[in-house]
Amino acid sequence: MDHIQCPVCGSSSKLKFKLRFNVYKCPECGLYTSDATFDFSFKSDLELQSREVGLKKLRFGNFDTIITELKKRKGGKLNGLEIGSGNGWWLKVCKEQEINCIGIEPENSHQDYYDANGLNVVYGFYPHPEVKSDKGYDFIIFNDVFEHIKDLDELIIALKADLADDGILIINLPMSDGFFYRMAMRLSKVGVTSYLTRMWQFNFHSPHMNYFNQRNLGMLLNKHGFTKASDIKLNSLDFSTLKERIKADGGVNKLKAMVLSSGISALKPVILASKPDIRVFFFTK
Repeated sequence: MDHIQCPVCGSSSKLKFKLRFNVYKCPECGLYTSDATFDFSFKSDLELQSREVGLKKLRFGNFDTIITELKKRKGGKLNGLEIGSGNGWWLKVCKEQEINCIGIEPENSHQDYYDANGLNVVYGFYPHPEVKSDKGYDFIIFNDVFEHIKDLDELIIALKADLADDGILIINLPMSDGFFYRMAMRLSKVGVTSYLTRMWQFNFHSPHMNYFNQRNLGMLLNKHGFTKASDIKLNSLDFSTLKERIKADGGVNKLKAMVLSSGISALKPVILASKPDIRVFFFTK
């Protein structure tokens, strides 16, 4: 298939490149969309132990930034929902900061962490009756999850129904105009596609369905009556744990991980001066 309909603006998105799955780009809003599918076997090259070492410090720092902005916008006791709780780190930070937040997650690989930290997680896919809120949540958050979801219009309709009238939708996600995505695109043009495959997580069981930029994400949410209140640049790398982050891809051996981490570290000044690879957006109804 050479064309698909853009899920943001409805234009005809053209086939941009072929990897394990096809990726299309909208000529109007610039959204990249894949025809990837979720692998319900939950089996992939994702290596959880290395991933946690490579990400934990980074994620906790970013979560502190998000919570500071959230509290600035909403005072009082907060009641929230995280969609796609993964390792439970966001819920842990919320608990430490006395924020009531429930999570929903399709996988049970982090059950021990949930139990050890007293975290409230429902198993399944959103929307789900066990996380339905009659009063409406003060906030609903996606931490590196929104880009993995295919049926966006249905999703946002459900989100709008589950948010309080003054609730905040928080979307923390990678950007298609960030340094690493742009570099992966350039490498693919000379035949090196492995980095682009990794950016799309096509070798993992939950690949990216879309890659957004600031403009098309805003267009999508505006279409459903949301207004952007703010957005903040987040750190995309902890340079002290680069090797472990790279090794989270089980298809990368130790030597390659060492070489890649050294190369990326050498580019640190360029990376920090470039457009951010991760941003967090705050939308209101």
